[in-house]
Amino acid sequence: MSDIPKQMRALVLHGAGEGLKLEEVPVPEPKRGEVLLRVAASPINPSDLAMLEGEYGLGWPYPLIPGLEGAGEVVASGGRYLANRIHGERVAAAANAQGLWAEYAVVPATQCVAMPDSLSFAAGASSFVNPLTAIALVDEVRRARLNCAISTAAGGALGGMIRRRAKEKGVKIINIVRKEAQVEALKAEGAQYVLNETTEGFDAELAALCKDLRCKMAFDAVGGGLTFRLAEALRGQGQILIYGGLSGKAASLHPGTMIFKGLTVRGFWLSKWLAQKNLLQMLSLTRDVTKNLDGGFAETKIARVASLEDGVDAPGLYEADMSAGKTLISTEAFDLGL
Repeated sequence: MSDIPKQMRALVLHGAGEGLKLEEVPVPEPKRGEVLLRVAASPINPSDLAMLEGEYGLGWPYPLIPGLEGAGEVVASGGRYLANRIHGERVAAAANAQGLWAEYAVVPATQCVAMPDSLSFAAGASSFVNPLTAIALVDEVRRARLNCAISTAAGGALGGMIRRRAKEKGVKIINIVRKEAQVEALKAEGAQYVLNETTEGFDAELAALCKDLRCKMAFDAVGGGLTFRLAEALRGQGQILIYGGLSGKAASLHPGTMIFKGLTVRGFWLSKWLAQKNLLQMLSLTRDVTKNLDGGFAETKIARVASLEDGVDAPGLYEADMSAGKTLISTEAFDLGL
């Protein structure tokens, strides 16, 4: 590691909700089975926003560097076969104990996926969180032997991936958004079922669609009062999978609806879903994602790129307009291929 600097720039969070600071910190050293990544870019996801507020379940100690996924080049190996094998490779990576909003990051070699030369760093940076969540949620519908699901926050990047993945697998999606512009955009894209939750007739329309399509499953990224409305609309013996809390409010439910409809409400966390997969299954999943990053269901629209210097304010800008596309935090060490 003689040609690797001792210090690096990183966005650091010292406590929940305290705001990011750009700081000089030591470059971490990889242990056995780990690699040191020279980071190219890392996206901001809703899960990262939850991390900034101390509401994400990983429990990393403060001070911490956020950024749950990204892409870059492996510049050092801590040893062992896989880590040595990918030394010098361009990879997409998922964070472990510290994140990728920094010039360098240590990640387990098992959480790296080699990127083909044709794939840009911009595309590869978003290889894990959203694409694998889309795969997992659509898989939940098929495992339940259903052919329809409600998708909330459907105007965002993940909503689009869910929609495209579902179409590939023959699953109908009822898309719920909050703005008329999003309704028009999704319909122009080809979405058949799009509802605006802020309109007066929303609940009746959703219930009617659920009846017509025999819809018994919902993906809830919002929580709050929307969970109540989903439960009221779903058919009997339905399921609500809560995988986000964009409303910032506790999910609400009516006891009578739960009892007499026989509904099930459960949490869905991608990390736990992935933990149930063996190595061969993980390899299959990552190959599926990689081949779909450019032009497939996993393609991500990039709305803006922020430098590390601008990264302090980037999460707020992303949160203000998530449906515009993804924000990438770039170290400016590589050409992102945009």
